[in-house]
Amino acid sequence: MKKTCILAIETSCDDTSLALVQNNKLINECTSTSLKEHIKFGGIVPEIAARSHEQNISSCLLKIFHNTKIKYQDLTHIAYTDQPGLPGSLHIGKVFAKSLANLTNSKLIPTNHMNGHIFSFSINKQKIKYPFLSLVASGGHTSIYLIKSSKDIKLLNATKDDAVGETLDKIGRSINLPYPGGISIDKVYDRNKVQLKMINHFPPSQQFSFSGLKTHVLNYVNSQKMKKTKIDKILVASSSLEWIVDELIRKILFYSKKYKINTIAIGGGVSANKLLRKKLSLTKLKIYLPELKYCGDNATMIAAYANLIINNNYLSDN
Repeated sequence: MKKTCILAIETSCDDTSLALVQNNKLINECTSTSLKEHIKFGGIVPEIAARSHEQNISSCLLKIFHNTKIKYQDLTHIAYTDQPGLPGSLHIGKVFAKSLANLTNSKLIPTNHMNGHIFSFSINKQKIKYPFLSLVASGGHTSIYLIKSSKDIKLLNATKDDAVGETLDKIGRSINLPYPGGISIDKVYDRNKVQLKMINHFPPSQQFSFSGLKTHVLNYVNSQKMKKTKIDKILVASSSLEWIVDELIRKILFYSKKYKINTIAIGGGVSANKLLRKKLSLTKLKIYLPELKYCGDNATMIAAYANLIINNNYLSDN
């Protein structure tokens, strides 16, 4: 393994995250979130997120170098998220990364945010055997990949409308659960309350689609409001989450059978969901999950993927 000292930067959405990794060992990390500023709007406001990155990124840099023996001139690489994400947020991270790279004479590594989530399970854990499948489910993405190597990554399925996290946020908002809806729904889920009739599941070969479920649930909630009937929040939340998790599992099992692969890595904010983790554990698949603190957006996963790029000599191709 090559000797490296990587500073990783993740600013794809509302979390400003920096990590310092030396020779594939995490030295320090700092994540500052602007979530509280977005809660009153019921979702992420791009302008607020970008301004928050501007305010927090320098202080995060100081924090990760504090009480370490590592100096700025020890850096060999600066890795940053260059796609996908909010344009303004990505721009802040990119400019900061380029400036640091010039000042420290470090090599710059633009990194795909999705690849970071795909390999987030590998942080502080053993390596995985190729090929494997990967599900990345978050507020903005719901995708399944076939991973033949850290470079050979093929998209098999992606949502054609709302992502899982986005759907849960909107359902949560409709029944007045705190934002983010996904976390609130996970907390109140009750298996005994899964009684609300939902739409039929789509054939597993089709693209992910959650807009139909969202519309169905919102129509139900609105109809109850029009009737001035008290809405059972736990009924709505539990039934919705059960449908969504079942849809994720059905797709995973379909591609597992199709490609004869029984290993799958799960990443993204939704990978922290307790029901999803429980139902995955009941399958015959070999499941790789990130630690809970690495399910959301974080710079440590960007550093982990940057290490793969460096050690496999992909740097010149990035």
